Amino acid sequence: MSQQFPQILNHFYTFGLLNIFLLYILILAYSDKKTLLWYGAFVLSIGLELFNYLGLNFLYNYSTNLTLAYLPWIAFVPISLYKYVLLRLNVNGKNQKRNFRFMLITFFTVFLYFMIKSYYVLLGDLNLRDQFFLTEFTYPKIEYWINGAIIITMEITGICLTFTIIKPFKLNFRNDVYILLAFLFIITTIHIISFIDSIISGPALIISNPNNFYLTVLTILGLIISYRKILGLNYKPESLQQKTVNEKTKSDNSQLKIIEEKILVVMEEGDLYKNPKLQLKDLSKAVKTSDNYISEVFSKQLETNYYDFINSYRVEEVIRLMKLETHIDYKLMAIAKEAGFNSKTTFNTAFKKSTGLTPSQYRKQLS
Repeated sequence: MSQQFPQILNHFYTFGLLNIFLLYILILAYSDKKTLLWYGAFVLSIGLELFNYLGLNFLYNYSTNLTLAYLPWIAFVPISLYKYVLLRLNVNGKNQKRNFRFMLITFFTVFLYFMIKSYYVLLGDLNLRDQFFLTEFTYPKIEYWINGAIIITMEITGICLTFTIIKPFKLNFRNDVYILLAFLFIITTIHIISFIDSIISGPALIISNPNNFYLTVLTILGLIISYRKILGLNYKPESLQQKTVNEKTKSDNSQLKIIEEKILVVMEEGDLYKNPKLQLKDLSKAVKTSDNYISEVFSKQLETNYYDFINSYRVEEVIRLMKLETHIDYKLMAIAKEAGFNSKTTFNTAFKKSTGLTPSQYRKQLS
């Protein structure tokens, strides 16, 4: 029975791999949304990681040299999760885009190294192998530690960056975002434990002593997140649909409230309104969100529009300047320009709308 157990595991891994690839195809077939495409990329990365190990096991029967042809597909899991969360929560700030590009460039750089190395290994370049790696029978130490350190760093980075995105939204813990994050956390924990063990005990044999626990967890969790998404694509009870709508509304309101607070901070501390050429895109850039979200905050949270909002700050600044002794002799239009107005008509209209008086009438009241 003990001799049959490895074969049972291999059959289980093969079954899991085939199912994951099939479910990935179904996810693509049933959805045209970018969010699910990146969810699918998460699933595909897991499938390709399993394929790595099963493929290396198969190649080992032909040549131990071929087992060095490893590609770090698992490193794409944190990248796909981060992008999925950005799209799912409609977060598209400049920092988030920069973080995603950095993670993507890092992955492709590492992947390119392993592709070049695998190319020479598959050609049977024994000199290259013997020069950089230990022997053909053990997992190459240098590659193991470099690969492990980079993958773990990318995974931890992905976890931290993803958590900073989802933290303000207060999502339900059963949400896909948290489930995928928990999955990545489990995989990262296993990688860290294996990495520490390799430093203490030395790297294990890549094929004769594979990490069956890691492969089993990878297979089970890969199947869970795949089936979970497939089962939820076409069927959702009415009660759950209503609950989903309520949760989405609550999440949207929470996000709009956060953006509103950012807008108020930027306006009060940055004096953006003093710029006569200020546009909606400038405010969006300062708050690090999209124009659509800014407009939505004005209409739903502040119950105003962009121009009235900006001009209200300018009117307050005009009133403040009117009260200063240094501005007693200033003409009204000079004060208005200092506050950000560049049109006399706009200034007069906005001032009367806010105070009920014309600028001249208000100034006479102060005398």
